[in-house]
Parts: sequence; structure tokens; C-alpha cells
Amino acid sequence: MLIVYESKTGFTKRYADMLAAKTGLRVFRVKELSRITQDEEVIFLGWMKAGKIQGLDKLRKYNIKAVCGSGTGRTAEPDTETVAARNKIKGIPFFYLRGGCFPLRELKGTDKIMLSMFLKMLKSRKDKDERLEEAITIIENGFDGVKEENLEPVLEWLKTK
Repeated sequence: MLIVYESKTGFTKRYADMLAAKTGLRVFRVKELSRITQDEEVIFLGWMKAGKIQGLDKLRKYNIKAVCGSGTGRTAEPDTETVAARNKIKGIPFFYLRGGCFPLRELKGTDKIMLSMFLKMLKSRKDKDERLEEAITIIENGFDGVKEENLEPVLEWLKTK
């Protein structure tokens, strides 16, 4: 078994590296798929954007045994079942890993524009609850939720393989 990951800002890469350190499994970026065979068992880690796990589609022909999605929310958003359906991974173990993001002021280009519009939409909502306020704070100030203990469910699953 090996680890393949897609990371844009480094938070998901940190999880891939932590998982490799704890398990001894080899780790590859999605860009390095040519270095592995399609029959090798893969644990895939990808960052999430609107419930879609980035990079996963590039591995559809590979032997995916588990998928980890990394995002800034406390839990997979909108929920685990929707994420599984949206990413066509029903029947494959899915693990959510709370990752992180950089503060809006540090972003550039399309990411900054899109997130600025999303932030404006969130701030304009009348029905702000604790989770919405937290999302606003995370976008404005950044967040780092990468922790070794977040990998525990993945490590427990691996013990059964």
C-alpha cells in the first residue's frame, strides 16, 4: 500500500507526510502517478473544495482502498454522505481530516477573488450561527487544524488491513 496526495497549500501534504512517517508507507504526489502501477493499493489524500476532493479523479483507474479529504470545517461539509456521493466513493472508506487555509490577505488571483465573494456572502447572511462566524474568522485570519491525532481513525483502519 502507498499514499498518494494532492495538496495546494501544504496542509494535506503535511498529513500525507505524517501518515508516511507513522506507517512507513511510500508517499507520492498526484503529479508522480507515472511512478506507480495501477494495481498498487492506494490511500488517497486530497484537499476539499465545495465538497469535491481535489485530485481524486486522476486516480479513478488505480486501486483506491481509502480516501481522506482535508478541509477547514470541523466536519466534512456539507456532510460525509454527500461528500461520498459527490466524489463517487461509496463503498470506499472515507476519512475527514481537518486541514487549514491561509488568511485571505495572503491569497492571490482567482482564489482570492472567489473567497472574497464567498466571504461577502457569508457576512451578509442574517442567520449567523457559531459555525458561520467560525467560517468567517477562518477565511479572514487563516487556520491550521493539522494534528497527528486527526489521523487516528485512518491508522486504526490500517491495522485491519
